[in-house]
Amino acid sequence: MKPVNHVKVQPDMKINDLILQMKEGAGFGARRLAEAVDIFESMIKDQDTTIFLTLAGALIPGGMRNIIAEFIKNNYIDVLITTGAILTHDLVEAFGFRHYHGRADLNDEELQDKGLNRIYNILLPNEAYIGLEKRITKILGTINLESVSTRKFLYELGKLLDDKNSIIKVAADYNVPIFCPAISDSVLGYHIWSYSQLRKVPIDVLKEHKEIVDIAFESPKKGALICGGGVPKHFVALAMQVTGKGLNYAIQITMDRPEPGGVSGASLQEAVSWNKADKAAKKDDVICDITIALPIILASLMTRLKNYQRKRKIFEFYE
Repeated sequence: MKPVNHVKVQPDMKINDLILQMKEGAGFGARRLAEAVDIFESMIKDQDTTIFLTLAGALIPGGMRNIIAEFIKNNYIDVLITTGAILTHDLVEAFGFRHYHGRADLNDEELQDKGLNRIYNILLPNEAYIGLEKRITKILGTINLESVSTRKFLYELGKLLDDKNSIIKVAADYNVPIFCPAISDSVLGYHIWSYSQLRKVPIDVLKEHKEIVDIAFESPKKGALICGGGVPKHFVALAMQVTGKGLNYAIQITMDRPEPGGVSGASLQEAVSWNKADKAAKKDDVICDITIALPIILASLMTRLKNYQRKRKIFEFYE
């Protein structure tokens, strides 16, 4: 048994130093967050491990765009699985529009009259969606492909973007595949469908299954940082399940509960029964707002790994 040493905070303290204090001095959620950093560091240093990052929730309006891009640039992840909404908001910013600070207690009827959409305490003007439709329609007219996966489509889209902070562009530049299995459930998906009423759109969403299953099957080890639940969480878990090779490392950041039985709140321990996580997997459930936990994890890792070089993985469809 180790005693609780109690967290000590000092002026000008680095985030990684605080995480180390939380590991030795704190309990509850603080210790779980510190343990998550340790597990992620182990994932990165295990060169046999393919690392998946899954994203759900309003993370771009919540200010996580640069954070996600840095995970890619620092070679901390190999595969990104996300919702169509996250890609939509990334494109909104890539095309020059912005999200704005608001408050959760604003009058929503007045916001509607002013053409403002509220995402808790963040606002997005309607004009951003209008601009998105115009730009994405123009881009779709320049992409000439035959029956490709959503992953391939997003790669080609990324190469056409100019915003160096765009997640879609950064992923394309660094050959990190983006999987979006539910792209139709988003404004971006709607605009793609709308365009398809006039011209053929070559996206085959089912082709993603073979690509991610191949990655899962051919990777000696697998790790995942699961941010939120929903389709992205299930997509990586399903790939593990059908290949019979569960995750060796797993971190989940969520605010959802397990009692309703949904995948979003299911614990990583439960995943062992499905063979989605290996019996001996290093795993950690962090019950926390993603916009709090994710920057802290990244900052701590950047300090610990600033002199460490991880070999970047290039998958067969990029060779």
